[in-house]
Amino acid sequence: MKRLAMWARVLCASVAYSLAGCAGTATEMPLRSGSYPLAEHQSAALTPSASVRYDRFSDSRCPKGAMCIWAGKVSYHFILSSRAGIESFALDYAGDTFTSKTLPGVTFGISFAAVHERPVAEHAVVLEITVTEPG
Repeated sequence: MKRLAMWARVLCASVAYSLAGCAGTATEMPLRSGSYPLAEHQSAALTPSASVRYDRFSDSRCPKGAMCIWAGKVSYHFILSSRAGIESFALDYAGDTFTSKTLPGVTFGISFAAVHERPVAEHAVVLEITVTEPG
């Protein structure tokens, strides 16, 4: 009986020790600045719990051969999803930026530097993410 009680204590101690290691919260992989080439409907995982999706584009430019009062523009629409919430934003041109409310210190922009090999019809963009350290 003493032997059984000893094994029970050892088992309880090892279980308690194992569970103590699980008690801490897992740390989130930090979000880093970077470039993400995307075509429409593609997503990029920024961290295990945050991602951004190139949802759609809207093109109001004047058709070739037509006379228009306004030249129009192309807007690129994104959806940012994270533990803090979901927010959508649009970027209209290279140099245009959006600063996230759900991910403090994170700014999004677009460029077209690395999309020259894709067909223009895809409206591919490079999502540029800049992360500034708090402080």
